[in-house]
This record gives sequence, C-alpha cells and structure tokens, in this order.
Amino acid sequence: MKNLRNTGLALMAVCMASTGMAQFSHLEVDYIDNSEVVPGDTYRVYAVMENEGDILDAIYGEKSAPMKITSSKPFFQHLKGGAMSADIQRYDTTTDPTLLYDSWVTIGAEDNYMNAVSGFIMDFESFNAGGELATSDGAWFVTPDKRQAAAPPSKRILLMQLTTEGEVEGVLNVHGRTRPVTDADGNVVGGQEVIQNEGLTFVCKKPKR
Repeated sequence: MKNLRNTGLALMAVCMASTGMAQFSHLEVDYIDNSEVVPGDTYRVYAVMENEGDILDAIYGEKSAPMKITSSKPFFQHLKGGAMSADIQRYDTTTDPTLLYDSWVTIGAEDNYMNAVSGFIMDFESFNAGGELATSDGAWFVTPDKRQAAAPPSKRILLMQLTTEGEVEGVLNVHGRTRPVTDADGNVVGGQEVIQNEGLTFVCKKPKR
C-alpha cells in the first residue's frame, strides 16, 4: 500500500465550483506511482472541504447538471475489481498487487473494509468495460452518519481512483453539509448547512518529471 500513499507527485488539477450553497473548497488530483505493474498511469481525485468534520455524502448527476468522467484511452478495470471501491477485497490486494490500481469511485474509502458506499440509479456497465462514467439521473453515496463521509484533518475526501493510458476529464456535482457546531453540553447549536456544488471540473495528466 506504500505507493498509494506516496503523493509526492501531485497534480493540482483544481477548479472552484461554478455554483454553490455553502462551504466547499475545490477538487484535487494526485498522481500515484503504480511502478508500471499495470498499463497506464494512476490518479486519485479528492474533494477538499473547508473544515475537518464537514460531510460529503453524494456525488451525483441530474438533468440540469450531468456528471461525466471520460478518458482518451480505456480505464484499467481488473477482473477482480468493480465500479466502486467496496468491490475491492482487501485480502485480494495482498495476493495480486495489480488490483491495487483498479479504477473505481468511492466516498472516503479505498476498499471493502468498513465501506458503505452504494450506487443509486447508476449504470456502471460502460465504466466496468473501460469506458466513460456518466449520468444525468444517478449518484454514488453514503449516509451522512458514516465515518467515511466526514473530512479528516487533511480536509480531503477520496472520490475515485482512475488508471488509464489516456488523459482524463471529468465534471462532478457534490452534496453534503457543514459540520455541526455544539455547545458545552453537546447540543447542536449551529452548522449543518447544505453543501451543494455543481460543475466541478478536473483533468488528469501525467506530470512532467
């Protein structure tokens, strides 16, 4: 797992939201060194929240704000993998390192361990075959009470991993809420504003060495 956490070669492919209701910062793309154990280059896309504890519970597309992720060459899809990170069995990655670089979407978790991510009216057929991932009426999500939905101290929440020999472009919409503000007795006295940002774009290109 060392390579997946080595983000020294980072692509700051960041774009501010074109619309929004509350706090959200930007998207970031990290280049991951896959040591050429699979064809192509591997990237991870993160949502960067304004505060630790802010919640991101859904990535969605709708008619007025479609979601689309494309690559100029096919996405790498492992036979033991799947469209979502919950399909990646942690044990299998210890016996087959190529599975570490499968392409998938998520909210905050990289494999099946304690991972509650689900799809809602999502058609993953094209993506599972190496093609685009697009929807104008669907989402992947977790319920907001799940730990993986909350921004850690880095404020970054993992959204997807993509491996491809091509160049990637994407447009996403995010939904969540700001962290609750409590008093000394633990009662919620503020916060919990809706976060909804549409038209967030990103690109993935191998960084120049």
